[in-house]
Amino acid sequence: MRHTSISTLLCHAALWLATSLPLAHLAAAGAIEARDGQTVIRIVTAVPVDPNSPSIANRADLAAIRAFQDDFPRIFAERYRDRYKADPARYGVHDWDHVSVEVQPFTGIKVEGAEVDLLAIAGGIAPDVLYINFRKSDNYIQNNFLYPLDRPEDRYLSVMSEEDLAFRIHPKLWPVIDRKGPAGERHVWALPYGGALGKVLLYRKDLFDRFGLAHPTADWTWDDLLAAARKLTDPKRGTYGIQLNRGKQESWYWVTYLWSAGGEVMEYNEASDQWRCVFGSEAGAEALDFYTRLSAERWVDADGIVRRGYSSKDASDFRMKWERGEIGMMMAYIDERLFSTINPELTGMVPVPKGPGGARGGELNSRMMGLFSGIKEPAVRDAAWEFIRYYESEAAVKIKTRMMVEGGYGPFVNPRYLRQFGYPEFERLSPPGWADTFEIAIETGRPEPYGRNSNVAYELMTIPIARAEQLALADELPEDPAARRAVFRDLLTRAEARANEIMIGIIPEHELRIRRIAAAATLAALVIGFFILFRRVFATFRPPQPAGDDVRSARSHKHRWALVLLAPALLTILVWQYLPLAQGAGMAFFDYRLLGKSVWLGIDNFASVLFDGFWWTSVWNSLRYSFLILALTFLPPIALAILLQEIPRGKLLFRLIYYLPAVVTGIVTVLLWKQFYEPSERGALNALLLRIPAVGYLALALLLLAIALAFAHRLRCNDMNLAAVALVLVGIALFITVAGIAQPLLFAPGESWSETLRHLPTRLFTVRAEPYRWLSDPETAMLACVIPMIWAGMGPGCLIYLAALKGIADEYYEAAEMDGAGFIDKILFVVVPMLKPLIIINFVGAFIGSWYGSEGNILVMTGGAANTEVAGLHIWFKAFTFLQFGPATAMAWMLGFLLIGFTVHQLRILARVEFKTTGAK
Repeated sequence: MRHTSISTLLCHAALWLATSLPLAHLAAAGAIEARDGQTVIRIVTAVPVDPNSPSIANRADLAAIRAFQDDFPRIFAERYRDRYKADPARYGVHDWDHVSVEVQPFTGIKVEGAEVDLLAIAGGIAPDVLYINFRKSDNYIQNNFLYPLDRPEDRYLSVMSEEDLAFRIHPKLWPVIDRKGPAGERHVWALPYGGALGKVLLYRKDLFDRFGLAHPTADWTWDDLLAAARKLTDPKRGTYGIQLNRGKQESWYWVTYLWSAGGEVMEYNEASDQWRCVFGSEAGAEALDFYTRLSAERWVDADGIVRRGYSSKDASDFRMKWERGEIGMMMAYIDERLFSTINPELTGMVPVPKGPGGARGGELNSRMMGLFSGIKEPAVRDAAWEFIRYYESEAAVKIKTRMMVEGGYGPFVNPRYLRQFGYPEFERLSPPGWADTFEIAIETGRPEPYGRNSNVAYELMTIPIARAEQLALADELPEDPAARRAVFRDLLTRAEARANEIMIGIIPEHELRIRRIAAAATLAALVIGFFILFRRVFATFRPPQPAGDDVRSARSHKHRWALVLLAPALLTILVWQYLPLAQGAGMAFFDYRLLGKSVWLGIDNFASVLFDGFWWTSVWNSLRYSFLILALTFLPPIALAILLQEIPRGKLLFRLIYYLPAVVTGIVTVLLWKQFYEPSERGALNALLLRIPAVGYLALALLLLAIALAFAHRLRCNDMNLAAVALVLVGIALFITVAGIAQPLLFAPGESWSETLRHLPTRLFTVRAEPYRWLSDPETAMLACVIPMIWAGMGPGCLIYLAALKGIADEYYEAAEMDGAGFIDKILFVVVPMLKPLIIINFVGAFIGSWYGSEGNILVMTGGAANTEVAGLHIWFKAFTFLQFGPATAMAWMLGFLLIGFTVHQLRILARVEFKTTGAK
């Protein structure tokens, strides 16, 4: 366990991710270099092209990039050379007669759940060419990350002919790229590449054939999809009908059904220049009803086991399941990259199924690239623009088409390109129906929501989807279809109202005044409490002043050398922790922007946080997580160390067994446990628990209660009544928790006591009929996130205590035996007092770590779904998904203030602890 000081706590609390952001001088990664007698313009692109990937689509992209590099000297000579030579003050003094370009892929930080380009922008190494999708486009535009492409003085877009624009930009994509900027000005901000992407339904032909099902067609409806998913789902054999997802972006899967039902996500009002969410409609309720049936409908298989839904919702390994033929259907975007990665002998493709009214609501999307506005060198920006223009030009697409054809993937190229570039014979070899599917997908597709704060809409839409699933899993939905849809309509309407409140951001003046008063009072109380606590810390740790000048002089001399030795560590902490802390503290009072002017808001960020229900829910989740961590990962290593100390034989073997999980890397541990959490009997945990009868849980509950009572009895015999009562309460809580697992097996709803008693002898040996859905059930998801940490952390934790136990002299045990102490008494009155300093230090580290080290584990395990979004993860999403750095920093400060009192209290306890070396008397 690590010890975390107050300074470290505060640095975490001040949003380490935000405070490290430089406040100015953000730059791009491109540069101009003199190399081998040439002027080399280096540009860095975030467009995902991997030089090491062997895929034919990737090789085709690389061939186009090489062609651009070869052709760039000609392009430069025709368009830029004379201008650069005529204005050396603007373009610099370089050899503009010999110019080349070097295109490098962006290789910066990549973190799941965060905007990759954003992390690079914050670090001052942003790629010159940014990758953009529909959903994040408005965030990038409003935060001044993108450079307009249609400024007359640059002559960028103006050099493209109407034919060039028509070749590259589908008419449905123009509203996405040509829109208003932060100052209300209209510009073209990005250009698409790879063509328009349409969402289609992929299916595994071999799985359909195995179950004797006809393959999907373009005329499929929701009923056909549901019927096929029911037939394909066999959890016992590990097959599922369709791939869905959980987490903050689950609504991506749902919007297809919303559109097919005739609904819409957002609407734009030109007069007010505002986007509003409108998904809380009757069509939305109908779509949510169908989606909930896919994900959580109750059914019973031939073996009498209760099942839920017909989908797999694990995003981490769904591609492996798809490759193994364990998932029957999934939604995907269709383009040449998809064509080149699937086997048409195994995989089929059809348009998304029609909704109840016959409408088809596929999604239209496109990859886009734009210029980073922070590029300082005009020559780098011009070269980056030429790369954007060339990458999807007719010449580049011709090269890519030729590479695809020569690589054996001609039948999977867009038929339009095959005809245009002289390969019509390959169009006839395309898998039957794929060309028509592509056309239908593009024709019927609707653009993915791209309006202001569309990320908020996606997050808020996910809340009713998750809540509907929880109600279905708890069998709390009405049987009547109309009543059930009324419940869904209510869930969607409330989420829609909340989304509009956040997106539009209009708060009545009187309510805003109340919020500001509450924020001012809270901040004042926190600041006063902060300084009082720090004064107490300094008073606690201030050494006593010795009497006599000679003694003081000697002590001062000794302290002077101690300060010299500590200086490097102190300087490191100052530079890397306190300076970012001070630099970033002010962000909480601004509408902070990485580029452009940040607007002073005063205490409004704190006011909004105080009245943000989602924030306080995440704080409550952090409290739950912390409690489970301390209860399950802090105390068990102590007990394990005592048992390993007392075991008569095989000590080395058992220590090795318990320590081995610690050498497994974190990602392997997570993936391993996600396999264990498979929501069927194929998962290791379900395979075990589904074989334990009710009497087994009752026996375990009684054992835990008996152990707690035994320890409590010994405490009471030694007049430690308060500790005894606390231990009894813990034992009762454990008994209720474990025995509660058996409760559904012993008692039937609405059953009388006489009937229960009559069936009790049989039910005691009844096993659970429904597998646990560990990561999607809010009652088990948080515990499921903690269990891997118990498994991986038990060994290292117990080794620390084992080493400390070696330092307890045998005389203490012998003296205790002479006084009549038993095994429990030795633990309570010898081991615990001797280990108290170590326990306190580890407890402080474990407590703080449980609050500030949980977000990574939660993000990988559940993505924050199933009511597991802790405070740190909420701050992360607020900063790096929604770009709201001001509120995120305010949240981090509030979290730090909430915990600082506990840390100070623990430090005061440590100040009174006397440390001795091992064996000291």
